Amino acid sequence: MSENKNLNLSQLLRIRLLLTHLKRNPYQTQEVILDYFEANDKSFTERTFYRLKQTLARDFGIEIVFDYKKQGYFFDEEKSTNPESFLSLLEVVTTAELFSTNFKEKNNALSFLEFENRAVIETIPTFKTILTAIQKQLPITFKHYSFYHLKEESYTLKPYFLKQYQNRWYVIGETEKGYRTFGIDRIATIVQGTKKFKFKTEEAKDKFSHVIGLNYVDHPLEKIKLSFHPSQKPYLVSLPLHRSQKEVSSINEDSFDIELLIHPNFEFNQQLLKYGSLVTVVEPKWLVDEIKKEIKKVLRNYK
Repeated sequence: MSENKNLNLSQLLRIRLLLTHLKRNPYQTQEVILDYFEANDKSFTERTFYRLKQTLARDFGIEIVFDYKKQGYFFDEEKSTNPESFLSLLEVVTTAELFSTNFKEKNNALSFLEFENRAVIETIPTFKTILTAIQKQLPITFKHYSFYHLKEESYTLKPYFLKQYQNRWYVIGETEKGYRTFGIDRIATIVQGTKKFKFKTEEAKDKFSHVIGLNYVDHPLEKIKLSFHPSQKPYLVSLPLHRSQKEVSSINEDSFDIELLIHPNFEFNQQLLKYGSLVTVVEPKWLVDEIKKEIKKVLRNYK
């Protein structure tokens, strides 16, 4: 495998297949892994597996580890560097490579696809400028239009990281008034500064690690208990509401109960309300009351 990070489509597909398999089926022996690839990639050998593990660890900080107690390999997400971001980027890059192949073969792949939202291609230069500023630890000055206040204001920001939420990209960083989040599709006249700032990306990420959405200051960190209709279990297991989600035992078999450890906020309430009658807030009581109030407001719109 190449000594750099320029992976071809075959290698990207192998990586995605391997990590997906180990996430679903941890502690697999090398023989079982090779048998799994036999049906999909006959050129995947013991040497291929060894070199793939090396490349993932060396170039991307992704650790595939052998557990001697359980006698099998697993994807060690705790020791890996940004595993969720890597998997998301891998999905994007792999898909882009597949599209590129189809374009070259003139198979008109786009006629068989329908995307969720329109692409905001005008944000790409802004995205690149912000990412460069983060990597160089340089502040940015820009104008930002607020959907809430319906006006444009100027800001100077120390950008710490970029976050995707509901198909939009946001930059999270620090102004003179504290941490702020800005939608990059509403940023204009961006200028990169020259005075380097102290790197605080990990601290910033930690502040937002217990958040669904973009706002971490609405409420303090709290344990939330939710009870879903059992039909929602496969969706919530395959795509959790939050990384802290865990199933809790219930005496009622007609429900799927979970716990979350988060800062409850506006975006979280929106997520709950989207489930309608399929979810019930169990705890805390103040959130139960808040959702009740919101439902009553909705009912008043349907007199």
